[in-house]
Amino acid sequence: MNEKLKFIEFLISVGALRFGDFTTKSGRQSPYFINTGEFRTGKAMLELARAYAQTFTQNFASQADNLYGPAYKGIPLCTATTMILSGEHNLDVSFTYNRKERKDHGEGGLLVGDTYSETKKIVIIEDVVTAGTSVRETMNLLKDIPQAQVVGLIVAVDRKEKLENGQSALAQIQEQWGIKTHSIIDIDDIIAYIENPENLRNLGQDDSLLQRIQAYRQKWGS
Repeated sequence: MNEKLKFIEFLISVGALRFGDFTTKSGRQSPYFINTGEFRTGKAMLELARAYAQTFTQNFASQADNLYGPAYKGIPLCTATTMILSGEHNLDVSFTYNRKERKDHGEGGLLVGDTYSETKKIVIIEDVVTAGTSVRETMNLLKDIPQAQVVGLIVAVDRKEKLENGQSALAQIQEQWGIKTHSIIDIDDIIAYIENPENLRNLGQDDSLLQRIQAYRQKWGS
């Protein structure tokens, strides 16, 4: 089994990837749902961070030296991934995350960790990107810091859903900001997984799930 299919099984095992009937933030009725809030044990976070670290080393190892995790879910993602990069990939990468509200005492400010007193090449780390709202907030926060140079974005799952202009969120982000975007898996990988009858049986599902996901992809896919 390849790494992407292993990652899908991992998501299913911790309850982060579910199948059924869900309403997304955009109001769409989706036959599957991603909730990375289900990563709540050290073992689960370790495996998740390893997947992010692998994607980082494959695409950004010589191009970036900082991981930025938007509050709140991005905070454990960036810290855990930098630990894996150091311990298993011999890459000493700094991390940064933001506060939701500016601190007006002590060291002050919005950023915690590496506050970019020196120039850093930054990769933003997110869980799932649908409309790209969180990434735009991050880019707008960092654009006024000359030493903060964003070069890329990594997400766990790319739903590859079209926005109003017909592009996916990742494609629009790449075009608008000129940064590289990568996902650990995307919806096409999930479809490939459930096309296997044995996997469907293990999920307690039948061909109707595959048909519903394919129909959703056809309707909303970029």
